[in-house]
Amino acid sequence: MRNKYQGKRALSRWPKGTAAALALLLTAAVAVGGTLAWITAHTEPIVNTFEVGSIVPGITEEFDNTTKSDVKVTNTGSVPAYVRVALVYSWRDGATAGKNPADTGAIVGEPVTDADLTIDWGDSTNWVKGSDGYWYYKLPVAAGSPTSNLIDSLTVSAASENGKLYNLDLQILVDAIQAEPDSAVESVWPVTVNTDLNGVKTLSANP
Repeated sequence: MRNKYQGKRALSRWPKGTAAALALLLTAAVAVGGTLAWITAHTEPIVNTFEVGSIVPGITEEFDNTTKSDVKVTNTGSVPAYVRVALVYSWRDGATAGKNPADTGAIVGEPVTDADLTIDWGDSTNWVKGSDGYWYYKLPVAAGSPTSNLIDSLTVSAASENGKLYNLDLQILVDAIQAEPDSAVESVWPVTVNTDLNGVKTLSANP
């Protein structure tokens, strides 16, 4: 079964002004499937014309109630964007397998450790983990395009004692921000945009 979580923040059109040049920048924080968008504008010599791009990241995955697989992010917006992902694990008591964990079961105060999970990570070249705990995709994601897999497959380990008592709740939180200019992402996230001799840009997470 394929699940896709997406959210969108409405962007309002601003009234015309008399200035010959105007640039507006606005950031907004997001969580699951939300957006982190900058509003940009440009003007003509006589008539001011505002163009607003959209950034709408969504999680794409496969899930069969026991295994989460092919986890990636798709940029369904209209401009290239950088994306990052946070993975938040918890146990739920009484949750119903296959249903939204927010609707069933109570969160249990037991930690989820690496020993509780069996994870086959995806593209370790372009997904890098920052010191802040986020997974950053190094390349700008074109409009309408997906990232490579962050996770190829994830299951609860058969040796996990908590896994025998509870259901695992994994929340995948995604943020996105426009790729241009470089300062857009560098001013919000702890990253640096690097440009090689061929003009290819990649993110590096700051320590």
